[in-house]
Amino acid sequence: MTAITEIFVLKMKEGADVDAIREAARADFVALEGVTSWETLVTTDRSRDTLYAEIFTFPDHETAKRVTPQFAKRPATKAFLGQIEEMIVGQFFTPHQPKTSE
Repeated sequence: MTAITEIFVLKMKEGADVDAIREAARADFVALEGVTSWETLVTTDRSRDTLYAEIFTFPDHETAKRVTPQFAKRPATKAFLGQIEEMIVGQFFTPHQPKTSE
């Protein structure tokens, strides 16, 4: 089975407590069986809006489909969702397998 990466690119609301809310959500969500990891990346170009990439990994597509809906239902992760100003993209990804000519 192929591991699944779910990536969300977000613009967050301004606030001193956003990081603490994210960390509480992270601890809660990665404790679920089937969530391999949650990594956060942030853009570095200070001349543009700051964006965050929230990157989740799961062992396979079935697990991702089963676990992901819980994100919107758990108190800690619901609190994190409340800190999102705009979701730019969110999808499942898997390694690209180039097509070979036959």
